[in-house]
Amino acid sequence: MSLPSATLTLKKSDVCERLKISARTLEGLVKEGAFPPAVRMGKHIYWSEKCVSDFVIRMFAAQNAWRPI
Repeated sequence: MSLPSATLTLKKSDVCERLKISARTLEGLVKEGAFPPAVRMGKHIYWSEKCVSDFVIRMFAAQNAWRPI
């Protein structure tokens, strides 16, 4: 099975590096429902680049919307 060329998948280590968090923190976020669950392909787990990017956008939405009074 091949993925569409526009779909970039990230391993757990890639996600952790991008977010600058530990694997344990990532697992906790997934368990709490604060981060999308991984997709299992065989013995490996992956996240799409889009879901990670969307998470970052949501996390910083309030900060990005802030305007001085």
